Amino acid sequence: MKVAVVIPTKNERATVVEVITSVRKALQGLGHESVIYVADDSHDDTRRRSQEVGAVVVRGSGDGLGTAMFRGLKAALDSNPDVIMSVDGDGQADFASEVQLFLQPIMDGTAELVLGSRFLADGLVQYRYRAKNRLGTRILVGMLRRRTGLPITDSHGGIRAMIPDVVRELEMLGSHTYVQETIIDAHEKGFRIVEVPSVWRPRAHGTSRVVRSIPRYVLYTLPVLLVRSGQHIRWLYSLGAIAFSLGFVVFGAIVAQEGFTYRLADRLPGLTLVGLLITTGLQLFFFGFVLQLLKQIKQRIN
Repeated sequence: MKVAVVIPTKNERATVVEVITSVRKALQGLGHESVIYVADDSHDDTRRRSQEVGAVVVRGSGDGLGTAMFRGLKAALDSNPDVIMSVDGDGQADFASEVQLFLQPIMDGTAELVLGSRFLADGLVQYRYRAKNRLGTRILVGMLRRRTGLPITDSHGGIRAMIPDVVRELEMLGSHTYVQETIIDAHEKGFRIVEVPSVWRPRAHGTSRVVRSIPRYVLYTLPVLLVRSGQHIRWLYSLGAIAFSLGFVVFGAIVAQEGFTYRLADRLPGLTLVGLLITTGLQLFFFGFVLQLLKQIKQRIN
């Protein structure tokens, strides 16, 4: 087969050459042709080092590694591959040992998107994984399960494999959320998704530059996933309707207390509250409308 591999990088000069070399060697050892793409959002010489070992560099826009990865996946279609894979550029994923595990479900025709999970079995995470990061991952996994109904156990596996149609039809809203949005998008479009166990090794160089704090990353991710799910419409419109209605209820109560007269000058604080409630309701309606419009525009641009 011809396999295109996209490697997302952010200042990974210390590991990128080793990752590219091991990916190419592993695929050649299995008899597959390979094309390596580096989706780069770096400020060091990661791009130069990648090009020196024959990788195609797809530059990000500085908007986030998710945007760079989206561009890299789309660029990988140009080589007309049979399979597109992704592997993190920090060297933590054991691509050489696990590549066939990811390719097999696609070769068997049992899946169109194969995800790696660090939590399908004990001992897959070979370093100390902080409790707060595990909590953040569980929150993201919970959202993915709720959105897709799939028994997903990990939102950030280091290796993936997919058929080209998954990438061809991929639409994204966020600049940091490609790991979640690719799952949601593939599910929405009817592609079969499976998880396989995948080892995460300790970083040999530095610390994570992509997600320094999973809890903080969750805060970046939640709004995008909320808009992606369409729940923002229900929540914002519902809250808007409640605020709007409550404003009229308060106004009616004030008028009733004044004997249905127009002598309301002494009720200025109450009338101010009425104005705030009605204005807030209108703003929530408008905000929901604008978010939906932006979502549609972003999807058309994709």
